[in-house]
Amino acid sequence: MKVTFLIPPVLDGTADVDRCFGCNYCIYFLPLLPILYAATLLKGEVGAVSIIDFPANKKTGNDFKKFIESDDSQVYVFYTVYLCQKTDLIARNMLRQKRRNAYFIFSGPQASYSPEVFLDREDTFAVRGEPEFIIRELVRAWESKSDLSGIKGVSFRRGGKIVHNAYPDFIADIDLIPIPDRTMLDHKPYFNPKLHRIPHTAALTSRGCFGKCWFCVPNSLSYARELEHKKHCGKKPPPRLHSVERVIKEFTNIAALGFKSVSIIDDEFLWDEKRTCEICAGIKDLRLEWSCLARPDMVSERGVEAMARAGCAYVDMGTESFSREILADIKKDMRPEDTRRAVQLLKKYKIEVELNILFGASPKETEETIKYTIREAKRLDVDYVLFSITNPFPGTDFYCAAKKEGWMFYGDYIPVDSAKNAIISYPHLSKRKLEQLCSYAYLSYYLNPRYIIKQLLAIKDLKDLANKFSTFLTFLQKNFLKRC
Repeated sequence: MKVTFLIPPVLDGTADVDRCFGCNYCIYFLPLLPILYAATLLKGEVGAVSIIDFPANKKTGNDFKKFIESDDSQVYVFYTVYLCQKTDLIARNMLRQKRRNAYFIFSGPQASYSPEVFLDREDTFAVRGEPEFIIRELVRAWESKSDLSGIKGVSFRRGGKIVHNAYPDFIADIDLIPIPDRTMLDHKPYFNPKLHRIPHTAALTSRGCFGKCWFCVPNSLSYARELEHKKHCGKKPPPRLHSVERVIKEFTNIAALGFKSVSIIDDEFLWDEKRTCEICAGIKDLRLEWSCLARPDMVSERGVEAMARAGCAYVDMGTESFSREILADIKKDMRPEDTRRAVQLLKKYKIEVELNILFGASPKETEETIKYTIREAKRLDVDYVLFSITNPFPGTDFYCAAKKEGWMFYGDYIPVDSAKNAIISYPHLSKRKLEQLCSYAYLSYYLNPRYIIKQLLAIKDLKDLANKFSTFLTFLQKNFLKRC
């Protein structure tokens, strides 16, 4: 049996989607770890396993048509987030015309949230929750012609009816998941413009987050896990962490393969100071440049010092707002002072800082609170700020509130780019005003001559310059040249 994991090109007229996080459109590409985990588990069990990432390799719809004509896979696996649902369904339908006896698997957060959308025929299967072991079980069942009823977490159509198999327990010990075989994927297209060294890859050291933020869409693997658990238990599943030993082993493997930099895409990397310091001690001699995401209130001086010694280049922090009232209302459970203190510590140890800021996450947001947050971000003079308009993603508490209170401009969620388009529209803070304020935030921060000079001075080599320039052009195109 031949299994192909597919990331098709854009087929619905929108834009390339960031499937790693699932809530925005791409400026640059990272390897999609959920499919790499699943492909690694299948390797050696079937005749052939491949991963094809059309967008990262700048392949078009015409390239996809040529692929369909020449490919002979029996199983095609998609990893679908909301923003790429339409494209993936179009791709599936195109493949059907040529591969009439193939099976199609949809996994990821959208298959977990609404599996019925994909199940129009008996050739398609939706995998809910964490997909890796479930996909392997499904393929094994097809190869052995076994019954599917005992495979938890699978939905499918039989006899004109949709069948939802039992709820899949989340993976209690994620160390059971093998280290992804990164040789299965050509990493040349992947980079992070905030890291200077290539070749580049991504890594996960945990799943889930302890935070209660009502708007939050975690990385797409954590979100698929969370959506399925919420359906059956009414709450988020507990986080699961790789052991320190497993993390060190994976990073040692990454270095041995010749990678020079790593994006750690955990929802929260700084779980506790002891774990952070032990991981850093274990990887500091690997000479890897890396980044991570963290809550400001989890940043400690001892942890930051260990991270700096181990090669951490920048930390992406979820700040959201500098208003105490708004932070409390969105259940962030931290204070503006936490961000200010964390930024000072990171700067002290020469680790670059990115702040994630959200506009409109609370009905208590006003034009004044947004402008205050922009001023505070400028005052901290960090290396990067990601300004976004909070969109109520299905499955979040914010979505439920927005639906109930009538805050959604279109009546429900629709796919938009949160860096420039709003779905939320409050009586005192309209959709248009939120979009104008987000545009103003980007213009005033990134087109500041002092900021531009600072970034130019930080360039390491010609490849770094090319990556940053490409990213900057994409950023301009997304946020200003085609604003709507």
